[in-house]
Amino acid sequence: MMLKPGGAHGAVIKVWRRQSRREQYLLAALAAVVLAVLAFSVAWQPAQQRLAQAERNYQQQRVLAQAVQQAQPARARSVARQPLSVLASESAVAAGLELHQLDVDGGLLRITVSGDAAAVLAWLDVTEQHGGQLQALTLSPLEKRLHARLEVQSPEQ
Repeated sequence: MMLKPGGAHGAVIKVWRRQSRREQYLLAALAAVVLAVLAFSVAWQPAQQRLAQAERNYQQQRVLAQAVQQAQPARARSVARQPLSVLASESAVAAGLELHQLDVDGGLLRITVSGDAAAVLAWLDVTEQHGGQLQALTLSPLEKRLHARLEVQSPEQ
């Protein structure tokens, strides 16, 4: 696009030339300041937004990392110092279960318990968290209770 000398561009040049050198200098300085402020705000605001987003992401990651650390299985937090047979019988009694049988054959435990279904299932989970590897499991309802027969391989073997 070509600018014609008599167009808007020409009018701006005429007005510019009518200004004194001091006014031209002040207008040029003002234009430079305005351009610097515009350039600074155009670069600064997005950078600040990215920084704020990065801070939010960092905080979310910290919260998630703390949650993951707290959610480690009990096996990782407390390695069984007692034999699994002792831990299984103590935890069964603590869970309110009736312990009918507890036989130890080398590293294999044969256990029979009965009690509330939720308590039996929770106890099975605790037994596995203590390091026991379930080899066989039979669950059968017995009136309003759950009867569980299981064979567990002790982690020591």
